Amino acid sequence: MDLDEYRRMAAAGERHWWYSSTRQLLELLMGPHLPQQDGTTLYLDAAGGSGATGFWLAERAVTALVDIEPEALSFATQRWTGYRSVQSDIGHLPHPDDVFDASLCVTALCHELVPEPASVVAELARVTKPGGIVCLMEPGVRRLRRGHDVVTHSARRFSVGDLRELIVGAGLEPIRATGAYSFLIPPATVMALFERGEAHSDVGRNESGLGGLLGALASAERRVIRRVNLPFGLSVLALGRKPR
Repeated sequence: MDLDEYRRMAAAGERHWWYSSTRQLLELLMGPHLPQQDGTTLYLDAAGGSGATGFWLAERAVTALVDIEPEALSFATQRWTGYRSVQSDIGHLPHPDDVFDASLCVTALCHELVPEPASVVAELARVTKPGGIVCLMEPGVRRLRRGHDVVTHSARRFSVGDLRELIVGAGLEPIRATGAYSFLIPPATVMALFERGEAHSDVGRNESGLGGLLGALASAERRVIRRVNLPFGLSVLALGRKPR
């Protein structure tokens, strides 16, 4: 990812509506499955960048923040004391087997530097403890190519079924697989037509979410996701448990 994008993410992480909504969404899905915190609890935020989507884990327990970009790790560890930075390729984690109580990976499998997403998910499963959970979140709508994809060097998008297959393929027991931000698909499609593949970051756009409207829609959608899985969304998520 461009360093300027990491800087934008670090600056906007606590105030941008999408990051705030995404943290709430991740807590909604992961929270009920996290273990009781004690002095031995460890979490993993894989390819967590500036920490904008995963710092809520670091506020709960010590969290290994793994990323290839040292400047992104510096942003995160200076801001949130619960992070422990590890510079590494997430496809070859330096950790032993069965270390983490939960592993989170947000918008990394889509990256052009990840030739085989399945091998990364297998690596996340390897370092997660038996009984622990792995959560994936990636861009949805396979055929949609937007300016933000150019900035973030995204090579692919996923369906809900794609992420569920990755969870199952890594030997994990599927818990949830759902779409999110379904209400953003129509405007994102229109924007993609106007941008025509030019680089445009979403991080600097509409931090307030149209004066709170988008955040309110995300909140309403989360109330639905609490009860049922959505078949599609501009983002897709899957949650799996490592067998005991």
